Amino acid sequence: MYEANKASDRDDVLLAFHNECDKPTSDDIENWVSRYPQFEDDIRAHAAIRNEWAELDDSDSEVDETTLARGRSNALNLLHQVQQAERQQAASNEQAPATWAYIVKASGFDIPILARTLNIDRMVLAELSAGRMRLPIGKRLFSALLDVLNVSASKLSSALTLLVSGPPRLSHAKANGPPVIHTRSYEEIVQASTMTPAEKSYWLTET
Repeated sequence: MYEANKASDRDDVLLAFHNECDKPTSDDIENWVSRYPQFEDDIRAHAAIRNEWAELDDSDSEVDETTLARGRSNALNLLHQVQQAERQQAASNEQAPATWAYIVKASGFDIPILARTLNIDRMVLAELSAGRMRLPIGKRLFSALLDVLNVSASKLSSALTLLVSGPPRLSHAKANGPPVIHTRSYEEIVQASTMTPAEKSYWLTET
């Protein structure tokens, strides 16, 4: 389901790019790539095809069948290369579990934006991302992450397990000693946040 939705999003982006940029310039391409970095290869391939066809259409001399066929062949070859790369990437993704960082980025988020979207204290997600939150996380947070990250429960569970199984990032060093590693439970982190009592109660409620 996640891959199908991702393909649908890509098609929507390419259609919008197609409609807005009849002859994509380098500035157009970089602008769209910066907006949708997850679809960079598709955007560049589509731009190359559009410009290839535009050059043929704008030619002052009559285009013979050989030139036209060559242009179409080049465009199709480029598209095939992109599709093949996507299949290889998809196969690689199936073999290796997606990480938490990958899932967040692939869904178009970073931690501050994700926190604002969920209306949860940014510190809670920062502690999770740093591997300093012990599992399990709250059911309400887990369900909210499933909704906004558009990922299956099994994939999210695997990513979180992989996240906390690695070494946690160090806390800031104290003046009188070396850096130390602190891990806390989900409840402890929520209670230590700057959220209101009502907000804390919401995120700690299981249903």
